[in-house]
Amino acid sequence: MKKIMFVLLIFILLQNTCNAQEEYDGINEANSAITYELNGGRFGDNLLSYSRAKWLSYIYDIPLQLYPFPYADQLRLYDEEQMLCIKDFKHVVRLSRVGEIQRDSNTLYINHWRTKIKIDWNDVVFIKQLREKIAPRHDMQKVSIPEGYVSVAVHVRNGGGFSVDNPREKERCPLRFVPEQFFIDQIERIAQIYEGQQLYVYIFTDYKKPYKIAQRFSRALNNENIIFDYNKAENGYNLGVLEDFFSMMQFNCLVRPGSHFSRFVERLGDAQLVIYPYSVRQRAGESPEIDVIDIRTRMASGKWKSTKVRILE
Repeated sequence: MKKIMFVLLIFILLQNTCNAQEEYDGINEANSAITYELNGGRFGDNLLSYSRAKWLSYIYDIPLQLYPFPYADQLRLYDEEQMLCIKDFKHVVRLSRVGEIQRDSNTLYINHWRTKIKIDWNDVVFIKQLREKIAPRHDMQKVSIPEGYVSVAVHVRNGGGFSVDNPREKERCPLRFVPEQFFIDQIERIAQIYEGQQLYVYIFTDYKKPYKIAQRFSRALNNENIIFDYNKAENGYNLGVLEDFFSMMQFNCLVRPGSHFSRFVERLGDAQLVIYPYSVRQRAGESPEIDVIDIRTRMASGKWKSTKVRILE
């Protein structure tokens, strides 16, 4: 079965390769390269697949070849990475472990999205490379943050009509689909950290009626120093994806779920404070509850300091 799937993958990749030699700006004959598979997920999942291959390209000093994914053509990587050209290699190998890579074997390595690759997200040189590639290819409209406020981006992952984000998936991934109370509690925590200062809290969500979330948060917190804002236009899982992504990067603070979308906002953006659910506790017959959160602060070096806080006894 694995062999059949690999043959199918090669067939799919061949449909997406360059068709003429002049379109390919060349790897020398002996050099290997790396590309990746996609897992069928959304933008953040695709960024993870790209970043894993980019990490292998970085540590093995071999070129990355871009396998296009939705929205890639709106990013700088579309112009700056070599486009996938599978026909130019003598060998094609689907990676099962990182140690298989040989730089000068004229091999195109295809990184499976489940292959275990440990990226050092504190490697500032690598992060700089990602920031240069995962950047808007053209100007785009971003959220305008008012002056004089501590800005807080809140990413509420709801599903927004995306077919895969069904009740079963939400039950399976409790750190990705977290209850609204988590966000309310962390906004209150940030208000205490910045006591006496005004907060501008923007709700970034795929939920189709974000104003309702803002209303619930505002009523629950009842704090005149907190202003809530959200997208006033039509909303959904496939609308304003890049605008939200790059807007979130501008904020001082980020409250996020276990979503690859906002993980990359954390890694590539300007936030100095990030809070996210670290683990859940689930007792027999009960729904999972977040029991530990991670509060991360960015140090002067650009690296993160992590503090785990238990919120359930």
